[in-house]
Amino acid sequence: MEPEESCAEHKSRADRVLKQVAVCLRKGCVIVIEHTPAIMPQWSSWIIWGKPCCYSGNVQQIFNEIDRCRETHADHHIRLNIEDFSCQSRFSLVVHNPSPVPV
Repeated sequence: MEPEESCAEHKSRADRVLKQVAVCLRKGCVIVIEHTPAIMPQWSSWIIWGKPCCYSGNVQQIFNEIDRCRETHADHHIRLNIEDFSCQSRFSLVVHNPSPVPV
């Protein structure tokens, strides 16, 4: 696969995620940014970054908070936990994985 194709696929995926997050914001979903030093198969303890909120419908504000979390916890996994209380649903999306440690 050509590097340009892989970048295009990644951008396409990122665009779809961005659109889905924007839809969630318009619906008034609560979005929580969480981080953890390690993801375990059975259970991981996620730490909340900041306060859960609707970010006033501003997707850029979410990305700014993700960047702040990444700057502070570059070696942690970071996810968005999105809750839609109107239909009692929740989904999580990992938005940062730390670089693997060279062996």
